[in-house]
Amino acid sequence: MSLLRVYYSPSYAPSESPQLARLALAAEAIERSSQVELVEPPAFDVGRLDGLHCAGYVSAFRRGIEPLASSQGIAWSPAVRDATFAMLSGQLAAASHALQYGVAMNLARGFHHAVRERGMGFCALNGLALVAHCFPDKRIFVLDCDEHGGNGTEEFAAELNNLFTYSIFGTRFGCRGGLRSWAVQVYVQRQGFVAYETALRDAQRVVAREKIDLILYQAGADCHWRDPKGRAGLTTRQLYQRDLAVFRIARDLQIPVLFNVAGGYQNPLTIARLNANTVRAACKIFDFAGAR
Repeated sequence: MSLLRVYYSPSYAPSESPQLARLALAAEAIERSSQVELVEPPAFDVGRLDGLHCAGYVSAFRRGIEPLASSQGIAWSPAVRDATFAMLSGQLAAASHALQYGVAMNLARGFHHAVRERGMGFCALNGLALVAHCFPDKRIFVLDCDEHGGNGTEEFAAELNNLFTYSIFGTRFGCRGGLRSWAVQVYVQRQGFVAYETALRDAQRVVAREKIDLILYQAGADCHWRDPKGRAGLTTRQLYQRDLAVFRIARDLQIPVLFNVAGGYQNPLTIARLNANTVRAACKIFDFAGAR
């Protein structure tokens, strides 16, 4: 495999939603690399959500029935709904590709805060828990390196016995740790990057111990020190070091990895560059040649 497969569709990035529209800039930045190929996911089968989220909530989100339809904090529209479904399809397609070839990316955001009965924190439906739900014979490990703890995935981990989640965050967002869930708060500017490295080493031990089949990596850009929501305080270089470390974990343990871009709230062009750095780290660790 000579190119890193990145699942993305223009429908991911409706212009009416700034939180989603920024993904178009990230796609442009990533597509400049000769080491990646952008692939559009197939149409999403909403039936894949059966038994994961509450049926009433899924119906409300499909049909635009308020207040549930906009419970994630992004005003519902058909385009926002279609973007969400497209990203979920990309997540499942990328998971299948990663399991077969070792690594894939879904250029998506908006998963880890969604809980069973509603959306939350700009996350409508939990595409991380969906992977565990749709691959019940695989042990799925979410390594969540967003600024905000993955509270929604933590709740799903308590229900799905093949889902594990390890959050390293600056802002807790209700994430406390629990059954198949670990929560580590880190402030790099106060504790040094060594604290982040220590958390990643601990996550690696958990991955090895639990005999994981697939890692889902949330490569959040909102823990950057200049992000208005960022408290973890990583520099651009430290974010790149974080990405390299995560991909090394997957490579060294020989566990497939699927990654997405998660949060980011500063200048969209800056976020796009940070997302492109994550792709660059993956290409470096997995030695993509870039031949087309």
